Amino acid sequence: MFKISKEKRIAKRIKEMLNKRGFIVTIQVSKNTNSVYLKVDNGACGKIRISDHKNNLTNCKFNMIKNYNGKRSEYSNRVFKKYYNYNSIGRLIADIEIERADSIAKYGYYKYRIIRDKENNYTQNLNNERKVA
Repeated sequence: MFKISKEKRIAKRIKEMLNKRGFIVTIQVSKNTNSVYLKVDNGACGKIRISDHKNNLTNCKFNMIKNYNGKRSEYSNRVFKKYYNYNSIGRLIADIEIERADSIAKYGYYKYRIIRDKENNYTQNLNNERKVA
């Protein structure tokens, strides 16, 4: 039988939790590793990386790593990164909600919505053009 990796199951669970809170979440799976990337509100809230290993090359703001016991946050590659264990999904969700609240306070809700809906409107317009043609 086909077995789904733990990273994909956690990604699906996080996506469901964030969707209930009004976030738009898209999932991307890495071809070479067991990493799963979640794009929250089309990048307006940052990206979540779920993996079984640490990677300093990615610029994801939120990193969930299997059996991680190191520093909770660090600044590398000009990006402030936060790290979580697989057992701390609640803390991750809370930090994402804080990130959204900070972004709305910084840019205003109208500009935040423009950033959040930018990619969705683009793909909807492409689909509408294809239907017309």
